Amino acid sequence: MAMANLTTVPSCAINDSAAEASSSATFSSSSTTFSSSSMTSRSYDVFINHRGPDVKLSFASHLYRCLRDHGLNAFLDKEEMEEGRKISSQIHEAIHGSYVQIAIFSPTYAESSWCLNDLVLMKNSRATILPIFFNVDPSVVRYTEKRGAYAEALLELQKKTKSDGKEPRYSSEIIQNWRAAISDVADLSCFELKSFNG
Repeated sequence: MAMANLTTVPSCAINDSAAEASSSATFSSSSTTFSSSSMTSRSYDVFINHRGPDVKLSFASHLYRCLRDHGLNAFLDKEEMEEGRKISSQIHEAIHGSYVQIAIFSPTYAESSWCLNDLVLMKNSRATILPIFFNVDPSVVRYTEKRGAYAEALLELQKKTKSDGKEPRYSSEIIQNWRAAISDVADLSCFELKSFNG
């Protein structure tokens, strides 16, 4: 499995040729490459899946601007949402309407059922997924059955109940789907970012 340490986003996530034409995009991380030549069937080149409190106003926003500057049509919820439309519907449409999906695994990512539901949709969409580990050890993300922040977060979600205080809010099947999606995506060729200074 290939891993690249990031120091600047453009040098690792965006091929310089992507800025020359909006109709083609190339992402590479060692063995992982994506290219597109048409925008007729999909609305976005890139969908950015992220945990808002961790990265929305820092790394995710920077990545979004970088992709746009290189001529790529990227989706970041903060920037692309249309007023008056249901949030979940817009996100689901963007996931299924993107060529490449970036999953930014950050310290509290697994605490969010929204992030995890979107990750399952990403996996099922069969688009190319590029994982980025942001200030989190990849082993913590990959091995959710063991101890660590991600394992603990999933356990806490499993304990949550509905308003009646009896029935579990999330079924065992949903928890397992989340765990499988995290493990599968985190095992792809990836980028690791230890810090971000803007």
